[in-house]
Formats: sequence, C-alpha cells, structure tokens
Amino acid sequence: MSLKSHLETRETLELVARSSWQFGRRDVIASGMAWYDAHPEEAAIVGRNLEHMGLDSSPAALRRSLEGIVTHYFEKFFVMTKGFEAHWIVEKRVEVGGALAPLERARREGRAVFLGQSHFGGTYLLVPILITHGFDVTFIGLFPGRVFEMLKANIDAYSSRWKTGRATLVNIADADAPVPEIMMGAFASGEIVMNVFDENNALSRPVRLLGRTLHGGSGMDRILSRYSEDRVSVLAPFAVRTSTDSFRLEMDRLSLSSKDIVQDLFDSLGRRIAAASDQWYFIQELHHSLGPAGPRPPAGRPPGG
Repeated sequence: MSLKSHLETRETLELVARSSWQFGRRDVIASGMAWYDAHPEEAAIVGRNLEHMGLDSSPAALRRSLEGIVTHYFEKFFVMTKGFEAHWIVEKRVEVGGALAPLERARREGRAVFLGQSHFGGTYLLVPILITHGFDVTFIGLFPGRVFEMLKANIDAYSSRWKTGRATLVNIADADAPVPEIMMGAFASGEIVMNVFDENNALSRPVRLLGRTLHGGSGMDRILSRYSEDRVSVLAPFAVRTSTDSFRLEMDRLSLSSKDIVQDLFDSLGRRIAAASDQWYFIQELHHSLGPAGPRPPAGRPPGG
C-alpha cells in the first residue's frame, strides 16, 4: 500500500471534514509519519533523492521533508471537504501583498494567462486563493476516482456560497478531454489556465534544476510557443507555507520572449526549493524524472495526483 492509498480513505476524508485545521492536520501528519516509520524503504528513497539534488539529507532534514509530503495530502483533503474554514484560511491566513498585480494587469489589458503550477508548497490552495480574489481559472490535472467529483463539488459550492470567481476543472483522466484544445480555446478568450509543468511524461524534455538534469515541462512549451508576450502572460505561482497554518502567495512573472520558457519555470521553482526544500512534495517521485518517460497523457497531473 502506498502513502497515497494509506491516507486517501473515506475515514481520513471524514476526519478532515469534521475537524478543525489544527487537529485535522495533526492527525493526518501523525498517520502519514507512522506509515513512513513502517516503510523505511520509502523514506530512504526520499533521502536518496534529496542527496541527489544536493539538498540536506540529514535525518532531521529527511524527517522535515517527509512531514512536508504528508502535509500536502492534508491540504488536498482540506480543499476537497471544507467550506467555511477554507474561506477563513484563504482570507485570514494567506499573505497576498502585491502578488496578484500581474493577473490584474493582464485582465485590464485583455491578455490570457498561463499559470505554471509545480509540486511545491500549498499547491491545492492556489485555486481557492485565486477565485476568492475574483479570478476565474481553468485548472487542468489528473483527478482519479472520486477526487474529481469531490473537488469539483466542493469548489463549486465554495464559489456559490461566497460569490467568488469560478474554477473550471479539466480532468485528463477522462480520455476524451481535449486538453490542448481547451488550453488554446481559453487563451483565445483571454482566460487564465493553470497546469503543472514539473512532471515527466512523454512530452517532457531535459531541463536543469538546482544544477541537476531531469525531465519535465509536460510539453507546455509546445503550446506556449504559439503565442507572444502581448497575448499570453506566463506566471509561476507559489503558496509558500510560512507556519503550520499560514501562507504567502508569490508570483514570478516570466516572458514568452525568453529562449526557454520551461527552463525559466524550473529556475523559478529551484529558487523556492533552495529556500525551503521541505515544501517540495515532488521529492518523493523525483527518481521517475531522471530519465525519459514512457507514453503517458499529454498533460501533467496536479500535485498529489
């Protein structure tokens, strides 16, 4: 049984739904860390991945990274099940500052936006943050099983209850979902599209991260190469954890005039990892990105699957 299978159960989802952030987070982390204690071979993989990337792989640092991985699952379940408290967290515990200025400017000037999402920080909170501040967003990802319906229903209810922006979820687990066409249609309409870029699939290519070579990009450069800076803005958003219950939204603006927009996205991610490697969820899967991937869907899955 994988960590995901261990945690993503009806019982855990019900626990998160009925518990406050503080106690739900505590209990999910305790369950996930107990799983790692019972599966030291899985913890060792994360340790080797940290070492490969030149990051601190000491026992204490490894423990922090494992807790960060489990925390990601709690945040995912929280967004899948919570309403009032999710709204409170987004409004009261997320420092936004001027991070939304590039989105506001793009909206004023009629430009579409590509948000390059990565497996770092509070990734599942990005959609609630954006819609709470009045932005509509198309969120593309792989949502297996009941995750898609639960996530969609809860985000729709959130939007209706608080009269926020809207989120359109596109599930690439649906073989009939025409992801490239959806993205290009959204760009043509001046909309915001968010998709993960730091995964390895059949459309990925070699990139550099923290001085190491891995495969990523999910083919996003193939779509973005059709557009110019005056039509599509490219941003890298991050919900950086600043405590056990607070976040800071950061938004790097990149340029389509760059010779390598995918590498720019990875450089943006690398700066966050260097500052807080324990928030990099994808460290548990890094070894799958060190060589070319076999045939997989032509778009990335969301953090956490």
